[in-house]
Amino acid sequence: MEIRALRYYLAVCEYGTMSRAAEALHVTQPALSRQIAALERELGCDLLERHSRSVTPTEQGLYLRRRAQEIVGLADQTAADFTHDEGIVAGDIHIGAGESVAMRQVAQHIADFRARYPHVRFHLHSAIATDLIERLEHGLDDLVVLMSHPDNDRYGHLRLQPTDAWGVVMRKDDPLAAQEVIGPADLADAPLVMPERSWSDDGPLGPLGAWFGEHGRTLDVAATYNLSFNAALLVQEGAGRMLTLEGLTATGGNTGLTFRLLYPPAVSIIDVVWKRNTPRSRAVQLFLEELQA
Repeated sequence: MEIRALRYYLAVCEYGTMSRAAEALHVTQPALSRQIAALERELGCDLLERHSRSVTPTEQGLYLRRRAQEIVGLADQTAADFTHDEGIVAGDIHIGAGESVAMRQVAQHIADFRARYPHVRFHLHSAIATDLIERLEHGLDDLVVLMSHPDNDRYGHLRLQPTDAWGVVMRKDDPLAAQEVIGPADLADAPLVMPERSWSDDGPLGPLGAWFGEHGRTLDVAATYNLSFNAALLVQEGAGRMLTLEGLTATGGNTGLTFRLLYPPAVSIIDVVWKRNTPRSRAVQLFLEELQA
């Protein structure tokens, strides 16, 4: 497969029609159609469902779109690393991270690094741990920031000094809002909105699993989430109380929400993780050395 053919295919998926994709790519529509047809012959399957005025990916096409995004992104990243003079620290640094106020520490290092090396560009990708590890393995991210991940010893990792504290976001009119802190028994009798990385059908996982203890077997989990903004909407509408890390969700003011810490305290440790024995660009290596220092 040629990189150009994959770029063409991604454009067709993005724009939804051959004509609009051809216009964006500055090629003729017949030329684009021939490229897509050749790609389908090479792979031995239909990648697109043709409709009267649009096209959509088939099941195989959806798989190719995901893989093509990885391949094209890695090719672009690699090419960018070779386009700068050796005396200049330049290029792109890709960092994946879960939601955490500890990212402020990384952000401070990014600001300081950019002040010294203005030709370096940072790219942040927010996702859950499983997606971040997949991106790291495929070379799409140079570094990822993980919270209480159980398998960090497979990788090079640096533990950040702060930890994230778990708590509950609830409506201001919730009876529990009158309490200073929240214990495991307080959450056993009402619907919860849980981070998907901390819940399975067998009960809560990670720090929350240890915190809930025997109460974890009887929880009423109404919903799970991967990013907290939409989960906060569920709380506002009365769907449940949200387990989340401190500082991620706006409370007070006119939000109608309030936050209480868990007690005994439940915390998540935070690691910056990278692949061992993997060649890195000069920019990535210098930034990693700064974090380690």
